[in-house]
Amino acid sequence: MSRKHIVIGTAGHIDHGKSALIKALTGEDPDRLKEEKERGMTTDLGFVFYGDDVTIIDVPGHEKFVRHMVAGASTLDLVIFVIAADDGVMPQTTEHLEILKLLEIKKGFVAITKKDLVGNELLEIVIDDVKNLVKGTFLERAPIVPVSNTTKEGFDTLKQVLDAQLAEIEEKVDKGIFKLSIDRCFSMKGFGTVVAGTVLSGSLKIGDTVDLIPQGKQVKVRGIQVHNHNVPEVTTGFRAAINIVGAETHEIERGDVLGQKGYFQPSEYLNASLYLLASAPKHLKNLVRLRIHLGTKELFSRVVLLDKRVLNPGEKAMVQFRMEKPAVCDVGDRYVVRTWSPQITIGGGVIIEPKAQKATGFDESLIEHLQTIEQGDPSILVKEEIASNHQLPQKIEEIAHDLNLPVTQVTDIVKKLIDEEAVICLDAKRGVYYSQDNIDTLRTRILAVLKDYHASNPTNLGMPHLELHKALGAGLDKIVLHHMLETMAENQLVKTAENKVSLFEFSVTLDKEMNAVSKKIESVYRDAGFKTPGLQELMTVNMGSPDAVKKAFRYLVDSKRLIDAGEGVVFHKSLVQQAQDRVVNFLKQKKEIKVSEFRDMIGASRKYALPLLIYFDTHGITIKRGEVRVLGQKYRTE
Repeated sequence: MSRKHIVIGTAGHIDHGKSALIKALTGEDPDRLKEEKERGMTTDLGFVFYGDDVTIIDVPGHEKFVRHMVAGASTLDLVIFVIAADDGVMPQTTEHLEILKLLEIKKGFVAITKKDLVGNELLEIVIDDVKNLVKGTFLERAPIVPVSNTTKEGFDTLKQVLDAQLAEIEEKVDKGIFKLSIDRCFSMKGFGTVVAGTVLSGSLKIGDTVDLIPQGKQVKVRGIQVHNHNVPEVTTGFRAAINIVGAETHEIERGDVLGQKGYFQPSEYLNASLYLLASAPKHLKNLVRLRIHLGTKELFSRVVLLDKRVLNPGEKAMVQFRMEKPAVCDVGDRYVVRTWSPQITIGGGVIIEPKAQKATGFDESLIEHLQTIEQGDPSILVKEEIASNHQLPQKIEEIAHDLNLPVTQVTDIVKKLIDEEAVICLDAKRGVYYSQDNIDTLRTRILAVLKDYHASNPTNLGMPHLELHKALGAGLDKIVLHHMLETMAENQLVKTAENKVSLFEFSVTLDKEMNAVSKKIESVYRDAGFKTPGLQELMTVNMGSPDAVKKAFRYLVDSKRLIDAGEGVVFHKSLVQQAQDRVVNFLKQKKEIKVSEFRDMIGASRKYALPLLIYFDTHGITIKRGEVRVLGQKYRTE
């Protein structure tokens, strides 16, 4: 759909003639409910058309139905702000204006109705009051048009003003990911479930499958109507009625969302900025229960102040909303908050992080993070999203789904961040990316952990990989640790060998006792041949203190002067080499060897022979085939 679609709406106090003005302007009555017609009062949203490309939403003015007013105003491009000449500015006049400001409605004009009921002098007084009311708002320089809904006086001017403003409306920015916030749901005979709302982003075609959220259902699009005309597709900015298959009307509420598959998710925690109106009756305390009007839905929540003890009227704060029911929203969505009871509009703001983790106040890193992403710039969002995942590298698709951005846009941003050396690709095959800032931080942590380890274990050649991984956090992805150790080894910051890591400049320095004990142990194993003692046997021989014997033994194994063949069997390295030479020469002549033949060859029992053969298997010297061993691959090319 190439043409532009515009949504305009009314706002103002009850009984100031909003519905009558719309009827006089379009010839259609926006009050669709029987109760509304009987009572002469709008209680819910009404929808009529002005030409082919403009929808008018008529909102209720009564204080009891402000939640419906906010639902209607949340998607407006332009507002007709209605004030009756015989009443002037009233409580909901002021409240509706505050709501429009909080939702950042940018365009509109004032219609003063019922001019036929007052004289010119009173009309001028009301106009002056209106000018004072809108001073400093988006309506400050807007036209003020007196009209009579009864006699139609002033409607020619009103239509001229409306048409002029409609011509100036710019097309909505399309984020590229389909989202529609439902404001009506009904059933049509022969068609089934129909939902209606304004397409906030992306496009939708007949036959598409989308998510119904928060229900977590997937529904298929059976048909689409715009202004009562069947269309094959609907795009950003258009109001549409969508016939869906896969959900019944009783399952759907106003404020539920149709969203592109895999993107929007309900969340119990929303991070946001909150402005408390200067007109708010008192300051806002931590954990106060509030009503949040988000999109077309009213929700309930506790507010957690993140950077203030209390929020005073006229001030702004970073906050987290702890929702009583999960909410569905996007970065940059605007909202309005009202007190629990009595219901008064006290503020609003913008959603900064719609899929947040539970937080507490005065977390400096979180506050800095929210301040960084507050403007909603996609490049900054992507950079911060990657940086916020300290433990896991991320794929393009994961980033796109977390931020509700198109994959193509995220791909371009990541390429740019790589060029700027802010992000690196950890594994091209897997397509995973990691923050350079986190690389720098992790490098510093690894060096500090190894320094502490060497200080506590001066006779150990290095820290086991698993122990280092645990010290850095078990949730750290192995691919990140592997990349870090590989690059740090290349830059001569660490040494890695036999699943151990050490600082590059580290070397074991044995004190006098350790040196003496090491020599004694090594002598024992050299003299023992292939019938060697275990560590526990060494502890029974008077070689030194138990702690010194354990450390010396570990040092000899780590330095490969003793070879741990497994199963608690340890040999001196010279004897292992001797056995290796014998078995290789034997296999070059005989082609295969049995365990019993190897046992006799080294003059030891099966207890010692089998672990040593398995050690040779694991090091490529031999290969086990059934009950025999043959030469390993490294010797087959000789």
